[in-house]
Amino acid sequence: MKETLTKTIGILGGGQLGKMLFEAGSPLNLNYVFLEKTADCPAGLINKNQIIGDLNDADKVYELAAKADVVSYEIEHVNTNALLKLEQEGKLIIPKPSVLQTIQDKGLQKAFYDANGVATLPFVLCTTENLAEKVNEWPDDAFVLKHRTGGYDGKGVQVLNKAQFKKLVDNKDSSIQNPSGFVIEKYLDNVTEVSVIVAIGQSGDCIAYEPCEMVFDPKSNLMDYLIAPSHLAEAIQQNCKDIALRVVKSFNSAGLFAVELFVDEQNAVFVNEIAPRPHNSGHHTIESCITSQYEQLNRILLGLPLGDTRLINAAITCNIVGPENVQGAYYIDNLEEIMKLSGVYIHMYGKTTTSPFRKLGHFTVINETQEDAIAIMKKAKDLLVIKSK
Repeated sequence: MKETLTKTIGILGGGQLGKMLFEAGSPLNLNYVFLEKTADCPAGLINKNQIIGDLNDADKVYELAAKADVVSYEIEHVNTNALLKLEQEGKLIIPKPSVLQTIQDKGLQKAFYDANGVATLPFVLCTTENLAEKVNEWPDDAFVLKHRTGGYDGKGVQVLNKAQFKKLVDNKDSSIQNPSGFVIEKYLDNVTEVSVIVAIGQSGDCIAYEPCEMVFDPKSNLMDYLIAPSHLAEAIQQNCKDIALRVVKSFNSAGLFAVELFVDEQNAVFVNEIAPRPHNSGHHTIESCITSQYEQLNRILLGLPLGDTRLINAAITCNIVGPENVQGAYYIDNLEEIMKLSGVYIHMYGKTTTSPFRKLGHFTVINETQEDAIAIMKKAKDLLVIKSK
């Protein structure tokens, strides 16, 4: 235990999640090494202990592991086979590579939920070759089409009807060409989208954060903003937490997990997807919770006790994304006016260029009341404009 704080944490990926993980560990002077393909990645701006290389290069993954006492990842698109080999050799990988194998493939995810008795929306798996046939057989006009692998930040997910799908077929659209295949999933209108962050310690202890409510941008499929706590009735929120804890426990792995759920108009709860890492829907915890999701993951990786997840204040977190009409170097307009607003915390990720819908940062508003927090968020959102330099 004396050497806990001298251990080195190895992270595959050096994006904004890695940057915020480092920031959470900075008060304890924790040691990190990141693997990322460029030195000017967000984590690289504040931590110089970095291996430059591709996340799918097995040799680079082994190089990272050789410098670390425990290995984790801040993105799913990494070399799972290399992690499995390292685990077999005795390296501590959190979450387990077998968990990542399941989560990397949305088809395997859905099958996992079915096998473990977890409620999820009806679905069918298909290939590029039989996709049109399966869409034709689908009982509803509207459906959700997901790439089984490779999707991220809203990419690889489309809400379609059969006429729109036919246009994609006629145009030989690339979005319906995917070697890993597809998930066709039931589309539910008027659902509340909820996220529950779940922490599982190395000793098996577990705890969940309060559910937050997510509002998505219809163009980008990215989260626009979140509301914490959710507006849902207390009994429904508890049901969301119970389901999230049960499905994460089924993985039998330590780690930090974001469980995304749908709540329909009858208050039935369905698991949508799980991320085995810190998540966009947990950014508010930095300012609004006793223990942030990033500090929590550091505790898990080092084998320390889990932290208190209670919400201190109502919080709203809004993504800062690149506008459709701006490319390249950028700046934030009206920054002084935004900073005059009470309880606004801006986090920029250090990305030097913008492109349409690229995540550049986020801001969180905390307040004693949710109504006031929402009102301040709307003012900040109207003021915050990304412009070309």
